[in-house]
Amino acid sequence: QLAQDLTCQFAPSPPTFTNKSRAMSAFAELLGAKLQGADGLVQTEAALKDTKAIALYFSAHWCPPCRGWTPKFAEWYAKDLKAKGLEVVFVSSDKDEASFKEYFKEMPWLALDFGDRTTKEQLSQHFGVDGIPSFVIIDKDGSVITKEGRGAIGADPSGVNFPWHPKPVGTVVQNISIVNETPTVIAFCEGDAFVAAAAEAAMEPLALRLRAEAKAAGEEDPKFAFLVSTENEGAAPQLRSLMGMVPAAAEGKPSKSKCCCLRSLFGGGRQDYAAEAAADNKAMPAPKLMLLDIPDDGCFYEGPEGAVTTEAVEKLLADYE
Repeated sequence: QLAQDLTCQFAPSPPTFTNKSRAMSAFAELLGAKLQGADGLVQTEAALKDTKAIALYFSAHWCPPCRGWTPKFAEWYAKDLKAKGLEVVFVSSDKDEASFKEYFKEMPWLALDFGDRTTKEQLSQHFGVDGIPSFVIIDKDGSVITKEGRGAIGADPSGVNFPWHPKPVGTVVQNISIVNETPTVIAFCEGDAFVAAAAEAAMEPLALRLRAEAKAAGEEDPKFAFLVSTENEGAAPQLRSLMGMVPAAAEGKPSKSKCCCLRSLFGGGRQDYAAEAAADNKAMPAPKLMLLDIPDDGCFYEGPEGAVTTEAVEKLLADYE
């Protein structure tokens, strides 16, 4: 299933939040001087001073996926995650304070003061939250660890990999939403774990280099993201169908195509047209590199077929640029 099946969509208000401080005092500026606790308001800095990471939980009682997720998350939090140093702040999209209070009773963590709707809207816009439930995990120095906290926590509810710093190379199954914001190189290697591991190893040095360059430049995200498609399910067969992936020679610059469906595919569009492809268990074709650039009007660029090497990925990026 894709992200739009599991989130409730809404349009955030225009942005006004610009604070990028990394000091602990930034949390008071980010969330307000006080947060809502089970027994009343508490000082933000005091409540968060001993935490190792903070999860902003954007949610609402009216959202069915949220109501399904919250009890599970509360169980994981109480059993393992709180002890590891995670604190959670509920950022409510409830329609009124009564609904907020009723929903907050189910939560063993903190919440943004419901009356501060301006800060709530600023947070949603600043972190690019356009659907709920959503998690943004922030390090104790104020830097963003990941905006894909829901997937990270769901895949690791006991917190073995806490605080879930993103891997340099993700997977289509777990990290597909990154394509909404960042041009993404995807290595299609379904059905062969060895080939998929080799593709990940080939892309990792480039991913690490671009991440370091972004950090040095003060940018939140690197110029490109990198994914490996390891399973013929979820988004993978849809991507193959929409990008018309067939065996092709890898000569010259990558060809550029447009697909009006790609933007809607991960932003609320239809997805039933790929049901048959998702169920197809036939042998997959040779590994294939593609570059998907949804921010550029849903364009995609065809790369080489065959063994995924660092040199092949570098050439694809160079030709793209």
